[in-house]
Amino acid sequence: MRRVEGIRLQLDAVNYLKSVKTLLGITYRELSSILDIPESVLSRYATGDMLPSVETAEEMLKKLEERYPISEVVKSRLRMYDTYVDMSFVNLPQFWRLYEVYLGRRFPGLRVDVVLTAAADGIPLAVAAASRFEATLVVAKQYREPGVDNYEYTYLREGRPVTLYVPAAYIKRGHSVFIVDDIARTGKTLRALVGLASKAGAEIAGASILVAKKEVRIDAGFPVDVLYTY
Repeated sequence: MRRVEGIRLQLDAVNYLKSVKTLLGITYRELSSILDIPESVLSRYATGDMLPSVETAEEMLKKLEERYPISEVVKSRLRMYDTYVDMSFVNLPQFWRLYEVYLGRRFPGLRVDVVLTAAADGIPLAVAAASRFEATLVVAKQYREPGVDNYEYTYLREGRPVTLYVPAAYIKRGHSVFIVDDIARTGKTLRALVGLASKAGAEIAGASILVAKKEVRIDAGFPVDVLYTY
């Protein structure tokens, strides 16, 4: 394993540890019993005083992912109302770190040039994805960037037409695009983002949807990961 990959694995293990501790309110005692690592050592990992070895980091991640999968974190933080889904937890840096680790392990070795999302709620997740894949972040908006050529895609949402725009300079032919969407109620936003990338002649490497309705059906010729369904 190259040194940089080993360091990333060590940091991933520490970030996962810190994130689930904060987001789920888990104590060092509980974590110690699961990981078979003394509380004092876990505390030193969390404060940055020391890092686990590469071997220990891999073992930590396996145990943490099994005991505290990110889907359970989403389930614990999600708030459902009659007409509204509260997903404010996606704005927490602890969740960004957790999501970034998840993407790296869910899509290992994936080449990504551009991470594409729609304004505005998906932006925090897309920032985490762009950081992980070391890719350019592009946000599709409901207005044109003035003075430049734009790709556009129009679709119906709740009975009214909605048009998304991205400047043509942001996505090039042959780019590998990864799409991020925070919530899919119908799948139309995902299809619109695919349409924008296709107009640019880009290739879709994959997509990540954090939360989706169970009845949403997504037929795509690329990997689509839905993290949690309701």
